[in-house]
Amino acid sequence: MKKTTKITDVALRAGVAKSTVSNVLTGRKYVSDELKEKVMAACRELDFQPNFYASALSGHTSHIIALLLESHENVERSFYKDLIVACLQKAAEHGYALLLYYNSDSEKLLNTLRQGTAPIDGAVLVTPCVEDFRIDQMSSGHIDCVVIGRPAGALQLSYVDIDNKKLVADVTEGMISAYGKDVYLINSHSGLTISRDRADSFAAVCRAHGIDGAARMFESEQSSADDGYLYAKRVMQKGSAFITANAVIAFGVYRAAAEAGWEIGKDVSVFALGRSIEHGTFFPPLSHAEQDYGVLGAKAVEMLINDIEGSAQVRRELIESKVIVKESARF
Repeated sequence: MKKTTKITDVALRAGVAKSTVSNVLTGRKYVSDELKEKVMAACRELDFQPNFYASALSGHTSHIIALLLESHENVERSFYKDLIVACLQKAAEHGYALLLYYNSDSEKLLNTLRQGTAPIDGAVLVTPCVEDFRIDQMSSGHIDCVVIGRPAGALQLSYVDIDNKKLVADVTEGMISAYGKDVYLINSHSGLTISRDRADSFAAVCRAHGIDGAARMFESEQSSADDGYLYAKRVMQKGSAFITANAVIAFGVYRAAAEAGWEIGKDVSVFALGRSIEHGTFFPPLSHAEQDYGVLGAKAVEMLINDIEGSAQVRRELIESKVIVKESARF
């Protein structure tokens, strides 16, 4: 069996201290060009490949960060491409590699955190839940963590998020002003902090107009078109206005209106808080909000790397959505 080459072997071959080899491989401290060349020559001669797990356990950085996507969403939706590419690009700018985790892969990563052997310096978490075991595990493993979305409670974490409360407040006010008080919110899973923010904002605006907002909110656990159809069919009448968590749910509302013989934009109005659907075409065109997921990803990675490299400042940044008014809802 071939003997495993260790960092001490490289140090001995190069005639330098073990710490010098570590500094050359991690870039953590300055090393002269002459010593760098000695260390790299020894690595080549011994066919030595750095072990990121061992590096992390010895207190050195791996220059690898993780992106943990939520498991309840469909990651094939188009906005994930913008998010992932932006994270890759920003990480590369700072000399970091990016590992992508989803579903069972996230579970594997969290298991390595419990064992203290995760090959990462930090992680960006997407769409936090009200009770998010991923954040708990990162904290207990002393891994730097930045969140895309608002973490629950008073956790001292940096995060970047869409200003969902302002978006929902503006849209709800606009829909009530334009179409009256028969307004509804078909929200996403209530276990997400984004859903809580939307619900709180919708309820506050309804309350200001003398409307029972709680009775006019529905939860779509899977954010599905079928849920949009079923909820809309249950309450829809001429003059109803629907705000949906995303365009997928809005697709179901369109179907319910068509079955009832009502025209979208005239008899029934629809606004989607996110434009994520790729299949089908909306007739008439759907009014919706657009979010720049590339900006979210880049800012989150920038925050994370600042934390990894020693920043003690907790940063929280909200980004406004762009409201696109089409024929389905004008206000």
